[in-house]
Formats: sequence, C-alpha cells, structure tokens
Amino acid sequence: MTKRLFLKSPRLSAVIVLAMIWLRGALAAGAESQGKGPVPVTKIRIAAPSASLSYLAIHVAIQKGFFARRGFEIEMIQMAAGLSAPALLNRAVDYTTIPSGVATAGARGAPLKVICFTSVKLQHLRVSRREIMTVTDLAGKRIGAGGFGNLPAYEVRVLIDKYRLGMNTTVIPLNSTNDRMIATQKGTIDATVVPAPFDLKAEEMGLKRLLHMGTILPIPQAGLATTEEKIKSHRGEVIEVLKATIEGLDYTWTQREGTIDIVARWMNLNRSQAAKAYDSVRETFSRNGIPSDEQAKAYIAMLGATAGLKGEIPAASIFDFSPAAEAAKEMAPKR
Repeated sequence: MTKRLFLKSPRLSAVIVLAMIWLRGALAAGAESQGKGPVPVTKIRIAAPSASLSYLAIHVAIQKGFFARRGFEIEMIQMAAGLSAPALLNRAVDYTTIPSGVATAGARGAPLKVICFTSVKLQHLRVSRREIMTVTDLAGKRIGAGGFGNLPAYEVRVLIDKYRLGMNTTVIPLNSTNDRMIATQKGTIDATVVPAPFDLKAEEMGLKRLLHMGTILPIPQAGLATTEEKIKSHRGEVIEVLKATIEGLDYTWTQREGTIDIVARWMNLNRSQAAKAYDSVRETFSRNGIPSDEQAKAYIAMLGATAGLKGEIPAASIFDFSPAAEAAKEMAPKR
C-alpha cells in the first residue's frame, strides 16, 4: 500500500530524485578535490617597451582573458630594447615583444629566436609642416629621425632613396618622439617619423599626416621572442602562449568596437581618437603570427642595415616560426 502511494506521488518522487542527484554530485566533487586540487597557474613574464599598438594583440589577449583561460598569469615588464636579449638569456623574463635585440643577438650566435610577429607592417607615420603637400616636397629639406643606425633613421634613408629626394635632404638625429614633433612644429625640421598613435598628437599640434610608412615598408615590428631552451624544453607552453596571441589577433581583426574600447583605456585616448588609431593600424596586424617571405626578407634587410651585421643573415639564425605554425594549425578548426 505504501509503495503504491509513493509511486502515485510525482511531487515526492521528484524531490527524492533531485536529492539523489545532488548527493551524487557532492560525492564526486569531494573525490575530485581530494585527487586533483586546483588547476595550477603558470606565471609568464613578458618584457615590453612602453605601451605600443605594435603589440596590441598581446594586450588584447591579456585583457580578454585568453592567456588566463590557458592557465597563464601574465606580468608585463617594461624594458628598453637593448636589455631584452640579456634578460631572456638570464631567465629574468620568459618572452619579449621587442624582437630587434633578440634577432641581432641570434644572428651573432646567441640561442634566441623570434617566434611570431603580431604586426607585420610598420605602424610609423611621416608627419610634416602644413606647407609640405607631398613626400616629394621634402627634397632638400630637414627630416628628423632617431639616432643613426636605428629603425626611424633607416626609414628616412629608404624614403630618400624611394622618392629620390636627393643628397641635399638632411637627416637630423633626435631620439625623442616628442622632441621631433616639437622641432617640426617650430620649423627646426620639416618632417619626422612618429609611431601610432602619436600622429594624433602631431595633428593637434598643427602638423600634417603625410605618409603611413607601412605602405612602403612591409617590415614586421613587434611580436614574441624567447630562448631556444624554452622552445625545446617547454614547447607545450610556447604553443599555448602563441594560441592566446593568435586569439588576440583574431579579436583585434574582427571585433572593432571591443578593440577600440581597449585601445582607449590603454592609450588614454577618447573613443574618437582610439577609433582613428585603430583604423590606422588595423591592416598592419598578422593573421596568425607568421610573416610572409617578403616581410621576413624585409626584416632581415632592415636588421642588416641597422645592427651593423656583415654578410648574409640566415633566416634560421633569428626565426623559428614552427611553434606558431603548430599553434595556428590547432586553432584553425575554431576560427
């Protein structure tokens, strides 16, 4: 009789079933907590210069939790370009977004490799006084650049050759971007090169945006580099770091509004300025962290001209994109 009443009471049956499900889950959770414990977190230290849109995709990946999802806690360490290679070799950092010093050291035999590029075209812009209407108007003028032998100086030399500006066009070395913009505003020089988004400040100063250098120089600018030991001994970690970076690249390419919000906060810009900055650099980003052959050759040519390297520079001495290729292959079904 009792059994028959129990079966005919659907409300009571449902309560008992739910209680059994809860008890089973609680027991399973207890067993899991005793056996596995919390998921371990790996701290990753990345050397970077001051905030730069050239590694925006990595910043996006941090802000959107793409690294955290893979068990990484990222610490960004601001560092001058010349210190990144020694910092890697001394294990003070795990990766760097500044490839130039690493590539130079690698070409000279150091066990370091550039493993991906987030930006594969320069994000530098040529700005000038208002009366300069075209690039050819710079013939015989004074163009500000960084110190001799660095990337901005190399860009000016390429510009002079490409547009046949002539021997009378003078390169004026001024290391600080702000100093170069002020000198252009005052007329001490006629034009200079600035990284995005400094072109927005230059326009506010009354200067003219003359040329996006990425349109004539497909030179990769920023990415990730690490030690050969890291690639060999912790390849799984390297690939997961690169997956997060590729996910950051995907977001940067496809999620304009969300990326503009991140740029605005990171660069301390209003939304209108951030939108302009984003639209200016969007086409400079890689799709999967791997440069084209043309871009890799342009980077090697730049390196030879700026680092005082003699003879041919083998690509294998400075690049190892095999982990990025593996990461991109594993990410392909999700993209």
